Amino acid sequence: MNFFAELKRRNVIRMGGLYLVGAWLIVQVAQTILPTFDVPTWVLRATIILLALGFAPALIFAWIFELTPQGLKRDDNVTTGQSSTAPTARRIDRVIIVLLVLALGYFAVDKFVLAPTRNVTSTEASNTNPPVESGKQASAVISRSIAVLPFVNMSADAQNEFFSDGLSEEILNSLARIEGMQVVGRTSSFQFKGKNEDLRVIGEKLGVANVLEGSVRREGNKARITAQLINAASGTHLWSETYDRNLDDILAVQLDIAEKVAGVLDVVLDDGQRKQMAQDGVRNVEAFIAYQRGLKLYDEAHDPETSRDAIEGLRLANVEFDKASTLEPGFAQAYFMAADLYDHILLADGRPSAERLDAQRQAMRLYGLVAEHSHDAQQRLLALVERQMVSDDWSGLDGQIEVALKHPGCRNPDWLPVFASAFGHTDLIEDLGRRTSACDPLNRINYNSRTRAALAAGRGQQALDILAEYEQARGGVPLHSATRVQALLMLGRLDAAQAELAAIELRDEGYYKAEAFVATAMREDPNRLHARLKSIDRSQSIFDFWDNADALEAALSGNREEANRQAAALDARPAGPFLLAVLATDCLCGAPFDLDATPNFKARLAESGLRWPSPVSIAQSSRTLNPNP
Repeated sequence: MNFFAELKRRNVIRMGGLYLVGAWLIVQVAQTILPTFDVPTWVLRATIILLALGFAPALIFAWIFELTPQGLKRDDNVTTGQSSTAPTARRIDRVIIVLLVLALGYFAVDKFVLAPTRNVTSTEASNTNPPVESGKQASAVISRSIAVLPFVNMSADAQNEFFSDGLSEEILNSLARIEGMQVVGRTSSFQFKGKNEDLRVIGEKLGVANVLEGSVRREGNKARITAQLINAASGTHLWSETYDRNLDDILAVQLDIAEKVAGVLDVVLDDGQRKQMAQDGVRNVEAFIAYQRGLKLYDEAHDPETSRDAIEGLRLANVEFDKASTLEPGFAQAYFMAADLYDHILLADGRPSAERLDAQRQAMRLYGLVAEHSHDAQQRLLALVERQMVSDDWSGLDGQIEVALKHPGCRNPDWLPVFASAFGHTDLIEDLGRRTSACDPLNRINYNSRTRAALAAGRGQQALDILAEYEQARGGVPLHSATRVQALLMLGRLDAAQAELAAIELRDEGYYKAEAFVATAMREDPNRLHARLKSIDRSQSIFDFWDNADALEAALSGNREEANRQAAALDARPAGPFLLAVLATDCLCGAPFDLDATPNFKARLAESGLRWPSPVSIAQSSRTLNPNP
């Protein structure tokens, strides 16, 4: 008898088929049921591993033993009269048939009952923007979600606060690198710095189950670091430890804290993840201290309450960012933050041509360094797109934008969402924006990008929902803005738009544009509008993007000749096509200028594959903004 015939006689082949069908069915059912009970993902992985390991023993068992009327016996000990090979085979066949029927039944239920439900839920989640409820939905707060609060500086020297902030952010970054962890971004978690707020409230606002907090006492080259992991809902201390180390060991401390926290939250690290965390960590303490100083100056430069000139404030920030990247040449995030200064120079009015040309080169250089040094694939793709946006070569840019926006992750880009909104990528921007909001729920810039994308797509209600979501995340504090004015006009709510306009306190470019939109919707005489807008005190602006605002006013007023003249002047600047894309997003009026008036933009557009709208008349634009005048 040959070997194959012997396998059949001993029912080894049947047993293998039975095992595979049964194992497949167990795994499919487990994938559906386990998440419902919030069972850790390692249980499913362990089940699959055990089933795989059990396959070979099952075949060996079938080869060695045979089921007889007298019970289970070794095949070598079974006589011809005792053998029950045929009845056993028939029983196995019947079991296989039953399992196959069950498998087909499960497949049918999953495809025609469960899958449509999942798809509907997914579609609703991606196409609607409900305000974030206080307390968050329980399903969103997974057991491995965490916020890293800024560690408290216990040193006598207040300057050591930058050291404690840097350590906190490095721990946050290490945790964010661990697969299976949901880590809230720095912008959101650092908003609780210096605030003695209840951890339950923090957990609700950030949508996390756990909070890591601690303190740092630094004296010279030594530091005592205390860290503790707390369940936000119950206040239970899950883990704590104190480290007395030299500053040269700080990287090892932050990695140890991240690994201990992951272990407590039932996340197992492999060697690859440990290596990735070590590669991403900033080794030079002075580098991450300089970076933290730069972030403080960066935030102050963008805040009208602390800044009179954003560019000069960003120059101060870049002194620190440049120091950080000099000390740590692979510091990708320092390069990324430094690039914003040069984007602002390109957009601002009244800068010398040589300064603008240098800004274009510097922005491209820095975004290139981000792509070169970042260990995050999403950040690399986003940086390469940002680099190409301000360049003189847009070849294949449309495809590059799509790839970058679709890539998994929740990195917050810089000017890409505003740029790409002009060319119809609004759904992808919103998808990325929702991911980023989940990771960093209090990030104002991200909500602004999402709102502008919604307006560019003509979705006024979606824009209002996003604004409401942000206000709710901030604790219900109302936020009056030009984007809300535009959204209300888009829905035909002129009275509400006028009231919102009156509530805007800062009379900068945003207010200027909002008033132009309201006047257009009201069919105000363009000359009277122009005179009133020119009376606005432009010194209140810290950005000086007035050329953009003037071009928008001309386009909305129907003065195509003036709009083309303004657009041509922007087009002639270094990175002029980038400036015109920003104008197109801001205008909400189709193509705000004629392509023939902007030869540089026209050439870039032709090589990019980007979609450009046909001109829209001012009457059509007005009806879009106010369909019920």
